[in-house]
Amino acid sequence: MKGLRKKFICGGNVDDLAEDDELLRLSHEAGCIEWISGFETVSQESLNGAHKKTNLVQDYVRAVKKIHHHRMAIFGTFVLGFDEDTPDIFHMMQTHIGKLGIDAVNFALLTPYPGTPLFNRLENEGRILTRDWSKYNRKNVVFQPRNMTKEQLEDGFRETTRYFSSLCNMGYRTIRSLSLGTYPFIATFAGNMAQFMKTS
Repeated sequence: MKGLRKKFICGGNVDDLAEDDELLRLSHEAGCIEWISGFETVSQESLNGAHKKTNLVQDYVRAVKKIHHHRMAIFGTFVLGFDEDTPDIFHMMQTHIGKLGIDAVNFALLTPYPGTPLFNRLENEGRILTRDWSKYNRKNVVFQPRNMTKEQLEDGFRETTRYFSSLCNMGYRTIRSLSLGTYPFIATFAGNMAQFMKTS
């Protein structure tokens, strides 16, 4: 890729990005301008409950700093609705994600797609609320949360998404990314604008 002089975006696990300096160096030299990574949540308890072996909250700051050190942007994706999530998770997201220095963020609701182990477990527990598959789009609550009401999860999801998609928050993240260079800035701007359009 290096000889092609192309710019591109990569996806990777948080633990790899926090540990593998050579990967980051080589990807930057090859033309990578941004990494997309599923941070999932800022709650280690929720990660443990979801059996996410590759994510550790303690690695988040280190991963972001290393990506920025190599002059690339980071697009973080997060999920709301894990069994261990309580109504406090929404404030935690707003507080902790801002401190991480992530350049663009995306939020989705936990969605138990039919045929998956998650769907089968929730169905056995009597927690599937609808079989209207058109609602299984990561934007609708289709199961009964364990530690909050359906309405609390819906409202918290909307509030959290609006908070991070506000012009103030997006503007700050985008301007901050100028220090990474022109192409990471463009990727950050595009990522933030895409989220803004979804919520406007």
